[in-house]
Amino acid sequence: MQEQLSELRRNIILLFILCVVFFSACTGPTKGNRDGKRPPFLPIAGIDFYEARRSFDNGLSFDTIGFQQEPIWMLRFINNDTVSIYSPTLNMMGEYPIYYDHDSIFNFGTEWFRVKSLDKDSMLFQRLSVKGLRVKESLSNVYMKFYSESFIRDSLKTTVEELRKPNRADSVFIRSRVERANRNPLIIDSVFSARDGVQLRSINQNLSVSRYEYDPGEAIGKSLAYRYLYPEFDIEINKAYKDFYYSFSVLVDQYGKMSVGKFITSPEFEESRERVLQGIIDVYLQNWMEIKPGTTLGMPHSTLIMLHVKGVQ
Repeated sequence: MQEQLSELRRNIILLFILCVVFFSACTGPTKGNRDGKRPPFLPIAGIDFYEARRSFDNGLSFDTIGFQQEPIWMLRFINNDTVSIYSPTLNMMGEYPIYYDHDSIFNFGTEWFRVKSLDKDSMLFQRLSVKGLRVKESLSNVYMKFYSESFIRDSLKTTVEELRKPNRADSVFIRSRVERANRNPLIIDSVFSARDGVQLRSINQNLSVSRYEYDPGEAIGKSLAYRYLYPEFDIEINKAYKDFYYSFSVLVDQYGKMSVGKFITSPEFEESRERVLQGIIDVYLQNWMEIKPGTTLGMPHSTLIMLHVKGVQ
């Protein structure tokens, strides 16, 4: 009887393991055609495609906080199951498997895409936000337009570099954001991150300034755009009026003038702390640094930066 119960338990455990394996195989991305509607890459294999435009579903490459969608991909399909993608950081091509899911949805190069159009001259991909193997349609609002190398050269008669530049709609949008930010330089909700950020340079031997560098643990989960969206600086002041260390945000207007942004302290000390921080700005930072305001598409505008300021007597 005991042996029969043990055998039954083993069979139940084995059945459970088989079910888990089967479920995983069914829910994960797999090579092949799951619904008979797979767009074929084989007819365009061997053609070099360059990403010419990456934009949100409103057609703009910028959003309201200053984040820019940048077209950087170059790819070449090897066959239906493999794609070669150029890495700008490694300056080399790398091969990636293509996993087909359903409804023209693919995964390659660690990203999910929906193929919207596909031919030998151009391609349009919708970049998907996927969580728990479910597409978040509301967050899948980025589109990537590709052109073949020959189409760019022979039909469009231009270059990849020209195609990748922000267009007139981007310029009009950014100009409106710049005008709003500069009308309200002290209102945090009106300013936005500069694509070419604020530059700080010491002009006094008693002050040193450098970009804040994240340690490996802090850097996890931060995109390449994080550095320009949320710029941070370390500043050390020698011969200060006393020893201190403050972390606070600063609004830098279109002329390079600094004003206190946000800081953390108890409510009863907010007024006195703001006076102290603005005093440090007016006495040391504004006089001992050259401050170049942030710009987007060549237009200077108010923006927000984070400072970690250390004073040493």
